Amino acid sequence: MPFTLTMLSRSKMTISGVKNVMLSSAESLRFRLNSGSVEIVGEGLQIVEIGGGDVYIKGNIGGVQFE
Repeated sequence: MPFTLTMLSRSKMTISGVKNVMLSSAESLRFRLNSGSVEIVGEGLQIVEIGGGDVYIKGNIGGVQFE
């Protein structure tokens, strides 16, 4: 299953294709994907909505790192 990451602004993002949440804090969110993981770093991060492999995030997004 492929994934998509969509930046709606510097403070809003959606990710599709998420298998599970590995880490959730105000400074870092990490998600497992089929082909590795993705980490979102920033300030005041929060998962607003999650379900069906889709995640909606808001907060001050500082960076995205794939592993």
